Amino acid sequence: MTKVLKNIISFLLGSSFAYIFVWLSGVVVAMPVPEFLRPYKEFVVSYYPNILIVLFASILSLIIVLIVRKAFTLFTKQNLFYFTLPIVLFLASIFVFLSFAVAPIMYAAIPTLLVAVSLSNGAQKT
Repeated sequence: MTKVLKNIISFLLGSSFAYIFVWLSGVVVAMPVPEFLRPYKEFVVSYYPNILIVLFASILSLIIVLIVRKAFTLFTKQNLFYFTLPIVLFLASIFVFLSFAVAPIMYAAIPTLLVAVSLSNGAQKT
């Protein structure tokens, strides 16, 4: 597989993650808080969706990036750049036009970018 094709696939994967962030935020916010967490006054109910977004985004991105890494046989720094470019551009456009919607999407984007960076560093060292 040529480098150009790998970069295009990385760019398309990053673009699809921008959609996944919006979808994941909507799904998680619609989930009810479990009954066993409601009696705890220290636990603020508004933090529950954010915690779930971080957990689900990390697990989902880990699975997808590992599958892509198997297909590419190497997830390099150049692939990482083309993967993060649409995500960062999407976050910048959301910040400019819909600044109230940035926080839930950031809760999904940061774990995804951390997983991608850690897997690309692991690929470079081996």
